[in-house]
Amino acid sequence: MHIGIVGAGFVGVCTALELSLRGHRVEVFERRSGIAAESSFAGAGILCPTVLPSLTRHPRWQQRAPWNPQARHQARARKQPDWLARQQVLVRLSELGERWLERLESEHHLEFEQRRGWLILHSDERSLKLGPADAAHLVSLGLPHQVLGREALSQAEPALDTGRPAAGGLWLPQVRVVNTRQLAQLLRQLAQQAGALFHLNTEVDEIDPRHPTRLSHGAMGSNPRQETRFDAVALCTGTTSMQWLKTQGLRLPLRAAPGCSVTAPLNLPEAMPDPGPQGAVTDAQTGLVLSRLGTRVRITDPWAELDAKGRPSSRTQSRMYGALERWFPEAGHGNPAQAWQGTRATLPDDAPVVGPSPWPGLWLNLGHGDQGSALAGGCAHLLADGLEGRPAQDGQDLLSCTRW
Repeated sequence: MHIGIVGAGFVGVCTALELSLRGHRVEVFERRSGIAAESSFAGAGILCPTVLPSLTRHPRWQQRAPWNPQARHQARARKQPDWLARQQVLVRLSELGERWLERLESEHHLEFEQRRGWLILHSDERSLKLGPADAAHLVSLGLPHQVLGREALSQAEPALDTGRPAAGGLWLPQVRVVNTRQLAQLLRQLAQQAGALFHLNTEVDEIDPRHPTRLSHGAMGSNPRQETRFDAVALCTGTTSMQWLKTQGLRLPLRAAPGCSVTAPLNLPEAMPDPGPQGAVTDAQTGLVLSRLGTRVRITDPWAELDAKGRPSSRTQSRMYGALERWFPEAGHGNPAQAWQGTRATLPDDAPVVGPSPWPGLWLNLGHGDQGSALAGGCAHLLADGLEGRPAQDGQDLLSCTRW
């Protein structure tokens, strides 16, 4: 089949690679000059497919929730009887993607920045009360974890500041933490070797719902446009597809959630213990994530507040640097940091839409939110199976666009 993919984020690259490895002729269209240049650019990189109860509530929820329709919609979705079943489907997809990545690593000797282990810290007794709900959720999903008391936290993170100890934590030792953009570059190379074509700096016009497999495309702002006919088209576009889907009558409750991160070199003195995190550390009270990437640390804020120019507000930046200073005070000390901000397309029930759209030949693989890194490989398999007419997997209907 000749398949067009719109969007070359991490999800789009994985989809292109899987389809190319199955022998399909694949063309990818990306409006940016590089791949993984938007929501995939500088995220936390935690390959865990589920949300934890302690991390789903905004740090300032008491001020926000009563006036925030999205928060109310999300709270209702998490109380629905099929929410847990949907999370279980995501876990199976993540396991499928993990096996897929391990196979690629072995066959192609892939080398990229990665660590193991995710520690969720509860800084005080009040926060610690949310820990049992997290643990129970992980048990229901079959995800290995350990509940750590105050004294045991250093087993997971030896450099954690003991002068200001946390009350306890939850450790997922098998969770992988990766440099998503670096991995995306490697997977793109494999896709190209398998025959996929990547058209960068290429804008795709609005899709005609009467002919959804005909894509009109060209360089940004250029005329005339070129039209290419495909056997199928997959939208892996995140927030850029939201308005078009709404205009055409598919009212998915997609939201563009702002996020930002700063990435700084670690202070690594010779002949001294490593002062930074070994894997990923999340402060359950603030939602901030500290991820280890080689000799750098990345601080990610999923609840970012942006200023009028779309940049992280001064309060957000202060909160991010404060987390590193609190938990790993010897790690950063004045090192210059690279800042990033962007948006992620999220859905209230914490799961993506993967499968056919209402328009024949047009497929959807979007709305992954913070879980795109964890789910991209499995969702690529799911989409490829659907395109090839293979039998649906158990629970696949829980990810369809018709659930809304």
